[in-house]
Amino acid sequence: MPGSHRSRTREAAACAPAIDAAIGGGEAMTALRLVLISLLAPILAAVAFLALNWSGGELAARLHLPPGGTARLAWDLAWTIAAAALALWIVARWAPVAARAQAALAWLALAAMAVWAVANLGGEFPLWFDAGLLLALPALGWLGWRWSGSPRFDETHPT
Repeated sequence: MPGSHRSRTREAAACAPAIDAAIGGGEAMTALRLVLISLLAPILAAVAFLALNWSGGELAARLHLPPGGTARLAWDLAWTIAAAALALWIVARWAPVAARAQAALAWLALAAMAVWAVANLGGEFPLWFDAGLLLALPALGWLGWRWSGSPRFDETHPT
């Protein structure tokens, strides 16, 4: 039937390849989007790591925590681990392809930073602080693995 819903749907489906070709093709735009998000997710994760870690220090100052001692070191350790978890979450959840591989690379970068910090700065901090930083790594790795395996929003809510 010429004016029916079914014929309009068939006509629209037939025009879709011509529209995609006219605006540059859907595949090229999708590939560009994947590349951009794959590059931007780790950058955003690094910025979020720095911002949350800095925010923890600012909040400690506003709460009038003394700038030294065990309580402040525990506070800083907790905020550092939370910032690492946020960075992993961003990479794991926003990676458009190979989410587990990208989360694993982000975890490796965090682990390298933690090992470097303990090896080069560990003498300036108590043993429990260094141990806490290193012992958080397996939990962060597990979280990154779990978050990267969950379905993305666009996979659970098709358009």
